[in-house]
Amino acid sequence: MAALFFLAFAFFAVGQASAKRNSAQTAADAAALAAARETRDEIKDPFLAALTAGDLVELGQLLGGVGMDGAGACPAASALASENDARTTSCVPAEGLPGSRVTVVTNGTVGESVIDGTENIRAKADATAVVEARCVLNGKDGKAVRFKCNGEDLSVDVTENGFVLDLSMFFTVHLSK
Repeated sequence: MAALFFLAFAFFAVGQASAKRNSAQTAADAAALAAARETRDEIKDPFLAALTAGDLVELGQLLGGVGMDGAGACPAASALASENDARTTSCVPAEGLPGSRVTVVTNGTVGESVIDGTENIRAKADATAVVEARCVLNGKDGKAVRFKCNGEDLSVDVTENGFVLDLSMFFTVHLSK
């Protein structure tokens, strides 16, 4: 009977560890996405200026990731990790595309169990999120700048009433391996 109770409590400890690991991965994913979104949003003013001026060269560079240095990425990652009961232990630029690779550790531990040491174990996870252009330039038409976004034509005229720049139309932010 004692052996069965021990096994039951051991399975419970494994379940606790698994739940804490999932919590850490959720925090890492959210933190990486926040960092990548902040990286994308840093070019909002230059992108709007280039659209307003109709500067196709500048727009092409911005769509290619120029200017996305991620200066505010790690503070954004830390803030979102904190909201998910974790803290960042590493935040570095992603390889290949603008974005960030974030590592987090949970604030809470696995908790006490029949397995010695679990009360001091914290879950750790990492995630990478990147920014990719959805669009390519397709020329100008008067005041409007034309784009091809995910195979669809998009014409943007900043002088139209109610124009609001939404960078998510031009860039995708997603988790990467």
